[in-house]
Amino acid sequence: MTDTPNRTLPSGLQLLQAVIAGKLPAPAIGDTMAMKVVGVEPGRVFIEARPDARHLNPANAVHGGFAATCLDGAAALALFSTLAADTPYSTVDLGVKYLRPLKVGELYSVEGWLVERTRSLAVCDAHIRDAAGKLCARATTTFNVRD
Repeated sequence: MTDTPNRTLPSGLQLLQAVIAGKLPAPAIGDTMAMKVVGVEPGRVFIEARPDARHLNPANAVHGGFAATCLDGAAALALFSTLAADTPYSTVDLGVKYLRPLKVGELYSVEGWLVERTRSLAVCDAHIRDAAGKLCARATTTFNVRD
């Protein structure tokens, strides 16, 4: 019989809390996409995002992919906050509705939350609001979860 230490893996919630507290580095996508996790609770995440010149399309407007990435990221982190940190999951589909264009330099609030979870699937919603609280974009994302 081998003695193995009883170690507990951190949860996604604990890792996100450590990132927010500055105890762990934030994932590099945050720099690329100019977004930062600013709050988390089980099944819900809060992000701030500020598009810049890197996110412009040829028409000199913020590319819709910026909003889609923020929405998918917020939804994914909301799910992650309910999982063990080593639980694999991946986006199955992402349905985005764009209501207002995003503007370079403006700060947006992005919120994601878990709607429903089955053994192998999770559905999460997310939205982006401007500083006045107006809804700019929203999404529903389905994830495959491989516990």
